[in-house]
Amino acid sequence: MTVPDDWTTGTVCSEGVSLQYYRTGDGPPLVLAHGFSDNGRCWRPLVEDLAADYDVVAYDARAHGRSDAPESGYTIEARVEDLVAVVTELGLEDPILVGHSMGGDTVAWTAALHPELPRALVLEDPAGMLERSDSTPAERAHSVRETVRKWSERGVDELEAAYAETRPDLARTLAVARTECRPEIAEISRAGFPATKDAFGDITAPTLILKADADPETRAGHLAAADELANGRLVHVPDAGHCVFRDQYDAAYAEVLAFLHRV
Repeated sequence: MTVPDDWTTGTVCSEGVSLQYYRTGDGPPLVLAHGFSDNGRCWRPLVEDLAADYDVVAYDARAHGRSDAPESGYTIEARVEDLVAVVTELGLEDPILVGHSMGGDTVAWTAALHPELPRALVLEDPAGMLERSDSTPAERAHSVRETVRKWSERGVDELEAAYAETRPDLARTLAVARTECRPEIAEISRAGFPATKDAFGDITAPTLILKADADPETRAGHLAAADELANGRLVHVPDAGHCVFRDQYDAAYAEVLAFLHRV
């Protein structure tokens, strides 16, 4: 699948692993880390809106998109070092980091382990913010490998048709992203997602968290976790699910713009 004409592409190297990135726009640097089974191109609507004011970089995580898929190296520490490599190799100074789900987890832990790196953070429904999986690492890895196998068997056209009803504008992009996933992404699930809230106490950068809508008890838990941030704000976006921007783009984008204008 081609990228827009005004996007440039290239690779950076992280511990011998080649990571594909996409770049467009002009202004302060802003880096996007996608969620599990997506790729950097899935950020296209947000990239196009932000590119007028920011130098936007999106990249493909290991075993996703056009990045390498080594047999190992899928722990949170490895994912953090991949993001750090993107920032440092591209010479991005004081970047804003934005992440969804798995990418939100990566961004949060990057800010906790490298507090001097980011200017600000936006976390879109970060993976494992409160809860931990009850399944075993082996069970998680097996399930993901089976899912990747089924995506490969179905192919882009069938998957596109499945997405067409709910997201016709992104159906092809999402279908391609699924078929580009390699079986090695199962190792991310095997490694697991440490509770994102455990990183909050070490994050010093201004932080906006966009969460899926939830019942009052769950909301209270999320808000209590966000209180651990030195400079943070959590917003439950009405009627949004896990993919907040895809479900309620205008509301989520308005929150992000207001936040970015303050940092």
